[in-house]
Amino acid sequence: PSIFGTLFERGLDPKIRAPLGANYTDPDTIMKLVRPVVIEPLEREWEAAKARIVTLMGRYHGGGKGSQNAKNEAEGLFLGHVERLKKFRVLDPACGSGNFLYLSLRALKDLEHRANLEAEALGLQRQLVIETSPANVLGIEINDYAAELARVTVWIGEIQWMLKHGYDIRRNPILATLDHIENRD
Repeated sequence: PSIFGTLFERGLDPKIRAPLGANYTDPDTIMKLVRPVVIEPLEREWEAAKARIVTLMGRYHGGGKGSQNAKNEAEGLFLGHVERLKKFRVLDPACGSGNFLYLSLRALKDLEHRANLEAEALGLQRQLVIETSPANVLGIEINDYAAELARVTVWIGEIQWMLKHGYDIRRNPILATLDHIENRD
């Protein structure tokens, strides 16, 4: 993403770069927004759900009346959190080459992966697929080249994340249309 961002910025005529606001923003700066707006609230939600899951799984392992109900409730909390992540949307109304979208998607995937691992450690069945995907990020960009670059950036980020964490990637087609990154004002 940083290479694409730099290429995009440098490829623009300097006279139109400033009016467009086209400026590559480094990952550390982007994370100053992604961390408090996306990551931290979702981490808090997961921690609250996980605390309840720990209690419920303790009841389940203790056996007795209602133990299966406790496990079912714990599973429901976990799957509800995964569904929450799947439905979570991030919008960048001037997405440029897509770095903000890429880092947001990566954060969502990391959160889901963490929840999967922690739920499994607590005795629940982890999900075999990662539900968060490029559909979680929405972008608007007036420059057609930048909009296409944002789509490619998000897809490359998706593929890299999936391969790095041992999940299957889309194969046919490897890159689907990303209609939710729009070229418009």
